[in-house]
Amino acid sequence: MNKKVILLGHGVGVKFTIESLLANPDLEFEVAGIVTHPKEEHTPDLEMMEKRKKIYQEYAYNVFNVSKDYGIPLLETYDVNSSETIKWIKQFDPEYIISIGCRNIIKAPFLNIFENKVFNIHTAPLPKYRGAASDSWMILNGEWDSEQFGCIHFIDTGIDTGDIIAKSYYKIPEFSYPIDVFKIRMNTFKDLLPKAIKALGSIDFVGQKQDMDGATVFPRLNTPVDGVINWTYSGKDLLKFIYAFGYPHEGASCFFDKQKINILEAEFVEDIKMHPFAIGLIFGKNEDGMYKVALKDGYLLLKKIEVDGKLIQQKSILRLGRFLK
Repeated sequence: MNKKVILLGHGVGVKFTIESLLANPDLEFEVAGIVTHPKEEHTPDLEMMEKRKKIYQEYAYNVFNVSKDYGIPLLETYDVNSSETIKWIKQFDPEYIISIGCRNIIKAPFLNIFENKVFNIHTAPLPKYRGAASDSWMILNGEWDSEQFGCIHFIDTGIDTGDIIAKSYYKIPEFSYPIDVFKIRMNTFKDLLPKAIKALGSIDFVGQKQDMDGATVFPRLNTPVDGVINWTYSGKDLLKFIYAFGYPHEGASCFFDKQKINILEAEFVEDIKMHPFAIGLIFGKNEDGMYKVALKDGYLLLKKIEVDGKLIQQKSILRLGRFLK
C-alpha cells in the first residue's frame, strides 16, 4: 500500500506535485488529501488566470477541480492549525505533509503533532527571496540570465528557515516577465517531492543549513499602486521596472494628459542624450510607429501599450512633443 502525502495549498504546484508521484510509482507514495484556504479567498488568483488564460496556458490550475481530476478529497479551512483540520489530516496517517503556497503560518503545535513530517516547497532560492513575493522582485533585482533554484525544506517555527532537503535548478531568461519566471519556478514542482523522498530515504541524509546572513524578504507588490513609472530612473532600471510589472499583471503605468496608460513592452536605447528637462518627453517615433520617450541617459522605445487591459495603437492616443507623467 502506498504511503500517504497531504498537500496544504493551491495552484498549479498542487497539480504538478500530484503528477510527479503518479509518474514515479516506484516511490510508493500518493497524495491522499489536500487542504486549501476558503474558496472566496481564491477569487483574485482565479480572476487573474481567467483574464490572462492565453498567457498562463497549462500553468493555471483551480485546486477545486482536484476531486474531479484525480479523485482526491479537498478540505477548505481558514486555518490549517485548527483542531478540526488536524483531525481531518490525521485520518490519512500521512507520511509527509507538504505546503504548496499555504496561506497560513504553520504553528508549533501542528509541527509537534506531525514531527519531522512537515515540509515546504519554495520555488525561489533560499535564503534569498523568503516569503511569497519573488517573480517581480527577481526582475527588479537584476536576476535576468542567472541560475536560481527551487527547494523543498523542513518547516520550523520561522518563515522559510528550515533545513533544505532537495533542490531543482533553473535559469531566468533575459527580458522575462513575471509570468515567465512563474512558469519556470512552477516546473520545479515536477521533481522536488520525488527528489526529497529519495534523499530522506538515504541512510546518510543530512539537511542543508541555510546561511541566515544571506536572507532577504520582499513585500508583495500591488501593480496599480506600486507599478507607477518614475521617469527619472535610469534606462536600465526603468526597463526592469516595466517588465517586473508586466504580464500577467496589468503593466507599469503612466499618464498622457488624464489617460492612464500601461506599458507592457519597451526597449532602452542609449544613443541619444538630452537635457534632464526633457525627461518624459515623447520626442520622436520610429518607422514602425513606436514612440520614443526621453530619459536622463537615453530614451525608451515604446513597443506595446494597453489602455483598460486592451492593446492599442500608440498613434491613437500619444502625441509628439508632449510629456508622459
